[in-house]
Amino acid sequence: MKRHEGKLFNDQVHGYIRMSPLCVSIIDTSQFQRLRDLKQLGTLYYVFPGGSHNRFEHSLGVAHLAGETVQRFMATQPELGLSARDVDLLSIAGLAHDLGHGPFSHVFDAEFMPVVRPGSTYTHEDMSLRMFEFLIDDNHIDMERTDIRFVQELINGAKAIHGNKRIDDRGYLYEIVANGRNCIDVDKFDYLARDMQNLFGGKKGYNYSRLWHYNRVIDNEICYHTSVTSDIYELFDQRYYMHKQIYGHRKGKASIHVESIAMVTLHPLYAMILADKALGISASTDSPEEFQFMTDHIVKTIECSKDPALQAARDIIRRIRRRELYEFVDEYLVPASLANRIPKVRASDVACAGNALGMDLNVDDIIVYDGRLNYNLKDKNPVDMVSFYTSSDHNVKFHTPKEEVSLLFPEKFEERILRVYSRTNDKVIKEAISQAFRNHMQQYSQKVPFSPASKVVPPRAVQLRLPPSARTLSMDDNLPQVKRAKTE
Repeated sequence: MKRHEGKLFNDQVHGYIRMSPLCVSIIDTSQFQRLRDLKQLGTLYYVFPGGSHNRFEHSLGVAHLAGETVQRFMATQPELGLSARDVDLLSIAGLAHDLGHGPFSHVFDAEFMPVVRPGSTYTHEDMSLRMFEFLIDDNHIDMERTDIRFVQELINGAKAIHGNKRIDDRGYLYEIVANGRNCIDVDKFDYLARDMQNLFGGKKGYNYSRLWHYNRVIDNEICYHTSVTSDIYELFDQRYYMHKQIYGHRKGKASIHVESIAMVTLHPLYAMILADKALGISASTDSPEEFQFMTDHIVKTIECSKDPALQAARDIIRRIRRRELYEFVDEYLVPASLANRIPKVRASDVACAGNALGMDLNVDDIIVYDGRLNYNLKDKNPVDMVSFYTSSDHNVKFHTPKEEVSLLFPEKFEERILRVYSRTNDKVIKEAISQAFRNHMQQYSQKVPFSPASKVVPPRAVQLRLPPSARTLSMDDNLPQVKRAKTE
């Protein structure tokens, strides 16, 4: 299939953007159009009415920024020898980078797949590579195999694929869409700007333009002018903020019931777990041909089904519709000195702690989140991996310690938070779960208030701090009336 004309799109964030004929041939396929049925923020749309945007428009935005980045390097650094082909292939990588997301995005790969297929190697990044190749072949798009592989490498960023060395030795091109070195890439530029615009309107936003313009290629890597050092910290701070307030499912001070985000997230997750065998949800990851039909509409498929095997899943979805959500109980920000010493906390740990105090807690009533939030490079400062240059010498790169920029930047770049929820809204049970949770954590830290068994205390946050990205849900003994799947 070949297109002889490009197409102009009116994008909410970037305004009018033009896509090349080759990009349009990819956009106008069922595999790419599937992204219209995947919410960018997954289940958060159940909480934030503004979170209705989809991965379709985000992918267009990333493609636009990737292509424009190459065009700007062509104009400002002609010695790089970039071409229109490079613009096209970087744009295509932007289009295809999210093709592998499943229903409800990160809920699918981070929480659903580990439960139904323990030990599975599935990742949405790897599925994006497979989906892209399937899209090209299924629609008979005219692309050279070397170009297909190059696009796959661009999507993967720093990661090696096919067990081979990179097909192109221009390392800076691999830092545009998915930057594995310091995490500054156009994917992040677009999703922060798009998410904040949709959620907050004109009241709050993210402007990437200074970072986008004040950079150049030096020694095969993208470097930044020293004048935007603070802007780079702001980028990661904005990401951190969004994970705390939005993606991270925290209990906020705002009037919006932010604490319900995590509870809403759990309902579609458990519904999919219960429906997995009947609908072949996890099995679809074995074949792009099957996976292309898996979207957020899986909830409607479950809801409309008359299959008795899906009754339990339908009951869970009905709870979403009626806002009968799992109840937030308690949370604890783990001190940095203990973050790597405390074992993963599970629902069974809380139940055992309660039973040891004479409570009769059912492990099926307890849900535990145990996760970490960081600046995108675990406990490391990503800015340490950024090279800078000055106006006096555009061809010399160097690193800038954060102490030379400001003394107010973070000392720690990762935090661990524990949160506990109840599947029942019974006040006595919730108070017992809170008490059991505190007593379990008290063995690791005296800072957790001890709750004697003789006195049931109402649930309250141990510290009013911000939670994790909720992508490390402790599920091993948390499933609702369902046994863990065995590895085939």
